[in-house]
Amino acid sequence: MIMERRKYIMRTALLLIALCLSIHYAETVYAETVAHSGKAPDFTLHDLQGVRHRLSDYVGKVVLINFWASWCKECVAEIPSLNSLYKRFRDKGVVVLGVSIDRHNEEIRKSMQKVPVAYPVLVDRDSEVFSEKYTLIGLPTTVVIDKNGYITDKLIGRSDFGSAAFAKKMDILVRKKSR
Repeated sequence: MIMERRKYIMRTALLLIALCLSIHYAETVYAETVAHSGKAPDFTLHDLQGVRHRLSDYVGKVVLINFWASWCKECVAEIPSLNSLYKRFRDKGVVVLGVSIDRHNEEIRKSMQKVPVAYPVLVDRDSEVFSEKYTLIGLPTTVVIDKNGYITDKLIGRSDFGSAAFAKKMDILVRKKSR
């Protein structure tokens, strides 16, 4: 009981920090790229239709995990460029997974009515994947994972996924052979 309460307090504190950072950096237009290496932690989440998605099911593909929330202005603002990226690269083996940390599915659905999302949206209602498995604190954050399941980048803040530089990064990752 005490451990569960501590986990709840830690998750709540991390969410408050994420909220504060999102508000503080609301005018940030470009993400900070944090180079990262290491195996991406596996997780299982369900989408809004209740379909189970496990990260390990996507080995052999380039995966972008976009952590977001409906109340995060910058998160919602980058969805159109993620849609474009997904449509451009999905036939080349790129998967985009939106992971919402909203507490209620209705909040996510309302946001998606205003700004449609072309890729699967998974629900991390307790922020377990966001705060515990990936130890993230700011929104939006996008984690780029190569075909072998290794994290290549963490993009913290709003990103332009339609830029020529990002398309080049995707082309390189797509062409890279998996082990």
